[in-house]
Amino acid sequence: MSDNLVIKDLRVRVADKEILKGVNLSVQTGTVHAIMGPNGSGKSTLANTIAGHPGYEVTGGEICYKGQNILDLAPDERSKLGVFLAFQYPVVVPGVTVANFLRAAINAHRADPEKDPKETAIPIPEFRKQLREGLAHLEMDEGFIRRYLNEVKVTISGFLSGLSMFQIFNPNAV
Repeated sequence: MSDNLVIKDLRVRVADKEILKGVNLSVQTGTVHAIMGPNGSGKSTLANTIAGHPGYEVTGGEICYKGQNILDLAPDERSKLGVFLAFQYPVVVPGVTVANFLRAAINAHRADPEKDPKETAIPIPEFRKQLREGLAHLEMDEGFIRRYLNEVKVTISGFLSGLSMFQIFNPNAV
């Protein structure tokens, strides 16, 4: 297995206070990791820094994803590589199905600012095929994608939209 995410000696400040003091982490492809610790230990700071939140100042170290240092990339550029932060309880818009949400997420991921969105949008047959494959892999019923977002409590959009790494952030887990 290769390392998908490598963090070396990461140091991060928030409002003139150093929160992360030399964090090292290596995440291999195909593995699951849980970052646990008491309130104030830096879990949120680490997640937000990986995602590229502008309120966090990286004062040292590096974050490499698939061999590329992503510290100089904007959050939207990181998300297009497959690095983003998803919340366990996302804001929902009543009436939006999981399928519609996932298609919008895929289309945003595929977007090219120099092209018409219709040119880069995933064709519906291809989208349906990806959904069926993702649901089969997760051993989930196809009825799941017809549910409304306000009924769904777990964010799986990153996996189903073909992104290779995503973080589920639950601030109440610890």
